[in-house]
Amino acid sequence: MALAFWKSGAGEAAPIVFLHGLLRNRHCFAPLFPAVLPRREIFSVDQAGHGESARLDSYRVVDHLPGLISFLENEVARPAVLYGHSMGAMLAAAIAEARPELASGVVMEDPPFHTMGRRLPGSALGAYFEAIRPHLGTGIRWAELAKAPVGERTLGQLRDATQLRFMARCLAAVAPEMLDAVVAGEWLDGYDQERVWQGLRCPALLFQSDPAAGGMLTDEDAAAVTRAGSDVALVRLADGVGHQAHWQDSGAVTRHLQAFLESLD
Repeated sequence: MALAFWKSGAGEAAPIVFLHGLLRNRHCFAPLFPAVLPRREIFSVDQAGHGESARLDSYRVVDHLPGLISFLENEVARPAVLYGHSMGAMLAAAIAEARPELASGVVMEDPPFHTMGRRLPGSALGAYFEAIRPHLGTGIRWAELAKAPVGERTLGQLRDATQLRFMARCLAAVAPEMLDAVVAGEWLDGYDQERVWQGLRCPALLFQSDPAAGGMLTDEDAAAVTRAGSDVALVRLADGVGHQAHWQDSGAVTRHLQAFLESLD
């Protein structure tokens, strides 16, 4: 399966592979690229069904794994630091557990786990997905996207205009079926998070965003990951920093990321 990707940079340090979250694309990590480029090669991937990558028959989390593993084997072809946001964080951890020779380190930015699984029905996030589902692959103006409900607030109250413009661009290139497994409660089928956490043996950095601002990693899950993993550093971001932390507080994320990368090298 063909995955579109962006590549830049060079260096003796381990490359870094960026894996975006649900409904985004390979350009979403742009705020972090300048800090990483001087010392290492960057790969940023469109997940299957997103951007310019090939489409799948279904879009559970585990359905993305074969294509990503093939990409790491054939395009990167050496151990890399895997930086994943949201769903991408869950995939980065799963790859490191299943194929440890492919990962020299893992960065997990606000992975949702069962916030998008058993906790989703009846939640504000579930209502949000239902609201934007009809617009996948068809295009939506960012000003309309701002009106999408997220609990008692709107998306425009949680994200600024430039984030909304970029989000609208991403949604236009997402497979219309992308949220089917999510709303059906099947998105996590086959993903054994306890096994992934316990099998995570490479150094890992875990970012937790503010739940009051839309962060998805719960305290319970954060504690479970740090207990199970052999070398997991947990960083709780400042109040007001939500799920899109690499946009909302790229300075703090960059500082911690650079320190983590230097500790590996």
